[in-house]
Order: sequence, then structure tokens, then C-alpha cells
Amino acid sequence: MNRVVVTLVGKDHTGIIAAVCSYFAENDINILDIKQTTVQEYINMMMIVDVEKCTMQFSDVVKGLEKVGEDVNCVIKAQHAEIFDMMHRI
Repeated sequence: MNRVVVTLVGKDHTGIIAAVCSYFAENDINILDIKQTTVQEYINMMMIVDVEKCTMQFSDVVKGLEKVGEDVNCVIKAQHAEIFDMMHRI
């Protein structure tokens, strides 16, 4: 399994989750876990996805997610789970 942590932050509106999930489906990326919080009109979402079956380079996945973020007026970031874990160790 090749896990990636994807975070999304922005102003909530219809279609955000659909756009992200469509991107994942089109690129054979499986959502393993997802957590979403909305505070007033803002959305914060964190997803753990498996990119093992995805045929794109990781850098292209990152760029693609950034483009989806631009399309839905949100900031989307992706990083390998191992790097995320190391950055957030206490």
C-alpha cells in the first residue's frame, strides 16, 4: 500500500467533495479514510488515500490535486503518509 495524506481547506460550497472524489476515481486512487469538519462557511477535510494502483508519478498527482483545488477555490495539498507522520511526531 502506498498511502498519501491529502488535506483540503477552503470556503464550503456544493461540488467540492464531488470534484475531489471524481479526480480520485479517474486516477485509480482509493480513499481509505476521510474526515471532514465545517465551521460556519469553511471546510477542512483530511483524507488518507492509496495511490498504489495510480499510474501517474506522485508529482503529477500533487499537481492534479492542486488544479482541482483551484477549480473549487480551495487549497489541496498531498504528501506521502510517511513524511506526514515524521513531521507530526512528538
